[in-house]
Amino acid sequence: MKVLLIDEFSRIGGGQILSKLLLDYFNKNYGQTYLAVDREHTHIEYENIIQTPYYFRENMKLPSLYYYVAKTKKFLKHYIDNQFDLVFNNHPNMFLYKADINALHGFSFLDQIIDEYGNIKNKIIFNFIKKSGMYNLYNNANFYVNSNYTLKISNKLFPLLNIKPGIMKVIYIPVGYKEKPDLAFKVKNLVISIGRIDIRKNYGELFKIAVKLKNYRFIIAGALNRGDEEYYKNLIQNKPDNVEIKVNINEHDKLELLKKASIYIHLNRKEHYGISILEAMSYGIIPVVPESGGPWEDIIEHGKYGYGFNSIDEAVDQIKNIDFDIVKTIMDLMYRFSFKNFYYNMDNFVEEVQNS
Repeated sequence: MKVLLIDEFSRIGGGQILSKLLLDYFNKNYGQTYLAVDREHTHIEYENIIQTPYYFRENMKLPSLYYYVAKTKKFLKHYIDNQFDLVFNNHPNMFLYKADINALHGFSFLDQIIDEYGNIKNKIIFNFIKKSGMYNLYNNANFYVNSNYTLKISNKLFPLLNIKPGIMKVIYIPVGYKEKPDLAFKVKNLVISIGRIDIRKNYGELFKIAVKLKNYRFIIAGALNRGDEEYYKNLIQNKPDNVEIKVNINEHDKLELLKKASIYIHLNRKEHYGISILEAMSYGIIPVVPESGGPWEDIIEHGKYGYGFNSIDEAVDQIKNIDFDIVKTIMDLMYRFSFKNFYYNMDNFVEEVQNS
C-alpha cells in the first residue's frame, strides 16, 4: 500500500506533532509512506519527500499567501492524483487537495475570522471565501477532527460554506504519560506555559497575571517561528521581572522544566486542542485554562481535571487557591490520551474510510 501525507514543516505546532506520529503509524501499518511538504521544510528529516511550491511564514501578506496556495493546488493535482492508495491531508485549508482523510485542527478554513464560539467576526472576508468557492472541493470529504470542540464549531460552520462533510471522526493526539509522576522535585510557585511564541497565545495576558502574583515565577517556553520576531522582541521589552522567556529550548531542558513546574497556565481562548497542556498534565502539572476551547471542553472537562477562568482576576484567584491533591485525579484521566487509544481509533477510521 502506498500512502501520502501532506503537511507543511516551516514551523512546529500540534499539527506537526501529529504528522510525525502519522508517518510512523503509516510506515508500520500500511507500507511505504511519502511526505508532501512546503519548499522550506526546515523542521523535518524524512527519506521519501515530495517538495511542493508551498511557502509560509507567520504574518504573511494575503496576496503572497494566496499565490503559493494556488500554485500548490495545481502542483498537487498534477503530481498526486491516482498515484497513492491513501492520502492524508493534514493542512487542507492551505493545501487545497481533497484527500481520503483531511485534518481539522480547529475550523482552519475560517480560523482567522471566528471567535472561540465559532461566530464570524469579519463578514466581508467570510463572504469573499464563500463566494470564491475555494473550499467547495471538500464537499463529502472525510475529516480527522482533533477535538469535540472542533467538531462542534465545524458542524456549525460547514453549512455556512454550503459544504456537507462525509465521515467526521474525533481522535485525540496522544501523549506519553506516567501513572505516578515524581512530585518530590516540584516547585509549587513555578508556573509554566509552553507553545509557539505567537500573538494568538496571548502572552500579554500572562504578564498581567504575573504582576498580581509577584511571589510566583512564570516561564514561557516555545518555538519562535519565522515572522514572529517582532512579537518576541515586544514581549522581552515588556515582561515583568518574575517572567522568563525561553526560546527554542531543547528536549532535555523542556523535560527538566516539566519535572519542576507545578502549574500550567494557558491564555488562548480559542485553542482547539492543547497538546502542550496534556504533556504538562502527564508530569503531574495542574492546568489553569480559559473556560472555552478544546482545553476546557475536551481536556479539563469543565473543571473536573483542572481550573478555568474568564478574567485576569479569576486566573489569579485560581492559581492562589489550587488544591494540589487534584494531581491524582488528573493522572486518572490520562489513559484517554494514550498511544494505544490513538492507534486503535486510527485503525478503525482508516478502515471505515476505505470501505465507504
